[in-house]
Amino acid sequence: MTSSRKHQWTSARKLAPALLTTGALVLTTAACGGGDSGGGGDDGPVTLRLSWWGNDVRQGLTAEAVALFEESHPDITVEQEYADWDSYYDRLTTQLASGDAPDVFATEIRRMGEFATRGALADMSELVETGDMDPEILTTGQVEGTQYAIPTGANAFVIMANTTLIEEAGLELPDDTTWTWDDYREFSAQVTETVGDGTYGTQLSWNDAYLNIYAAQRGESFYEDDQIGMSAETVADWFEYNNGLVESGATPDASLSAEIGNTSVDQSLISTGQGAFGMWWSNQLNAVTTGSGSEIEILRWPQDSGAVSGGQFLQPTMYWNIAESSGRKDAAAELVDFLINDPEAAAILGSDRGLPINGVVREQIEAELPETDQQSLAFIDELSNELADPPSVNPVGAGEIPDMLQRYGEEVNFGRLSPQEAAEAFIDEANSSLG
Repeated sequence: MTSSRKHQWTSARKLAPALLTTGALVLTTAACGGGDSGGGGDDGPVTLRLSWWGNDVRQGLTAEAVALFEESHPDITVEQEYADWDSYYDRLTTQLASGDAPDVFATEIRRMGEFATRGALADMSELVETGDMDPEILTTGQVEGTQYAIPTGANAFVIMANTTLIEEAGLELPDDTTWTWDDYREFSAQVTETVGDGTYGTQLSWNDAYLNIYAAQRGESFYEDDQIGMSAETVADWFEYNNGLVESGATPDASLSAEIGNTSVDQSLISTGQGAFGMWWSNQLNAVTTGSGSEIEILRWPQDSGAVSGGQFLQPTMYWNIAESSGRKDAAAELVDFLINDPEAAAILGSDRGLPINGVVREQIEAELPETDQQSLAFIDELSNELADPPSVNPVGAGEIPDMLQRYGEEVNFGRLSPQEAAEAFIDEANSSLG
């Protein structure tokens, strides 16, 4: 259901994107020691392990914030572990299963509930100060009423347009307040035809947030009671629409689209100057702008005349969690509290993990945000009355859904399944793996 958020977001402009993608490859800095590492508990010198995914820039920002934390907490040493997105959860799952979990680690909305229901996460409700945090975003870190996670920030899944490329092609960007899904396909195909030289109008996305928005415009929910809440008709239409992007030339052909797959934002067509449009999280605007070297504009999603809403929603960028197995929960909570609530830490981190959901802290750093963050902030503020409520934590198994959507979508693109067959098979497989 869409709710009015104007009263919550306008004065403080309570959301902006993270600066960087989370998908770039980085080296893992391994820290030794498991659940009993450190010096004697929270009453003496303590060593904490902090784990997250990200690239080298995020590592640098995090290291700087951690150094500031250690300076103000001389009895706490923080060992930092980080990995690329593709390997992060495999490593974390192994660590949790073997009793070697980091004290503090990052998760996202598709996987957090899975760890919470397995008893791997500590209840953070009495550990971290949350009084100045946006209550709706904060609630997304709850499972069955228990606060197992603290959101680091929030963002929105958006369409980005390379206006430099479009203008150089002699084309006029469509009005995103009135454009339809047909308009998006037809304009993208026109870009491909006009520019040529391996440049395309858009790129296929199999992100579940895209289908979430498409379904919400039809009044359907992605999940209901830990199962797929969308009708087979809606999913089939979505597969058919994406196939139409391929057949019209709006995107690369089926083979090249499959090769590109769910590529990282740094390697996407729009980031490399080979695409006019891209579907990415608002926290990735800086990466797209920097990579393309062009002017990038954020746009509303297309919608047809019968749409019940624009489908746009806000979502936590990621969460901080404390391991239930940690013997240093108080010290771990001090670290999380610092990263979330300390203005100096926020000034260092900027919007790398989403603009802080602490409204007081956000107001203090807002004026210093980079231009791309200011752009995203203004866009989200403009949509404040149109935004749906943030989603609840996804059911167990939701982490596999994007790959599943890609697999069935490609079956349609290669002509091996009809959109209806793919939709029904996807729903059956997804429901069997969820919950």
